[in-house]
Amino acid sequence: MTTYAYPAEAISSRVLSQAWTLRADEVIQNVTVYPDATCTATITVRTPTPAPTPPSVILRRLNGEQAAAAAANMCGPRPHLRGQRRCPLPAQLVTEIGPSGVLIGKLSNGDRLMIPVTDAGELSRVFVAADDTIAKRIVIRVVGAGERVCVHTRDQERWASVRMPQLSIVGTPRPAPRTTVGVVEYVRRRKNGDDGKSEGSGVDVAISPTPRPASVITIARPGTSLSESDRHGFEVTIEQIDRATVKVGAAGQNWLVEMEMFRAENRYVSLEPVTMSIGR
Repeated sequence: MTTYAYPAEAISSRVLSQAWTLRADEVIQNVTVYPDATCTATITVRTPTPAPTPPSVILRRLNGEQAAAAAANMCGPRPHLRGQRRCPLPAQLVTEIGPSGVLIGKLSNGDRLMIPVTDAGELSRVFVAADDTIAKRIVIRVVGAGERVCVHTRDQERWASVRMPQLSIVGTPRPAPRTTVGVVEYVRRRKNGDDGKSEGSGVDVAISPTPRPASVITIARPGTSLSESDRHGFEVTIEQIDRATVKVGAAGQNWLVEMEMFRAENRYVSLEPVTMSIGR
């Protein structure tokens, strides 16, 4: 992980937007605005191996200040970086922001609901009880939000339609390299001491990822119910209650959401008609 400084003349909307085209595992862009209408900008790039040269000729490596530069990206007192110089804040500076979560659908008042499925500082567990037309859409939207997803399954044919460069399908506990979100399949809790694998919350899954990614999505069939103790093991629950309606629970709140069904996603999901509604 290496941090570089933008020179004053490079702090512009056009140059800053180029950060998101870099070939890297992760990119953090930091634009700091000061009370006197000046600013500084850095970019932190994580790559599998140390980069011998900056990813762009305009960037300057902050030699001897990498630890302080990493701390400057955190929420807290900002350390002074000697290799950075303030410059006047441009009169207009348009910056791109990352995804706020995964789009679920439309609320009754017309607003759209997005739910984050990852947390930079905490383990994240998501439970989805829905048929494949909904569950697969959620999974590919996680990919669309910039995550590297690995599906652990004993039924690879079921998931073959969602295979794409940032989504791997495996039949073993070991995730694909650089996985950020794991997807596992729920199975009924085993009895009499059977060797079912437990995914942290006490819910049994067919294949449990090892090592475990920071975020895991458990996929279950529609109508699957959780005990209260198991439910508390998940930060987010998404449960199908009708053909295109789901109940979303997070942070102690619940929403009824009409799932958005985009035509471009149809190629990734099973389009078999669902004629039976799930009881409310």
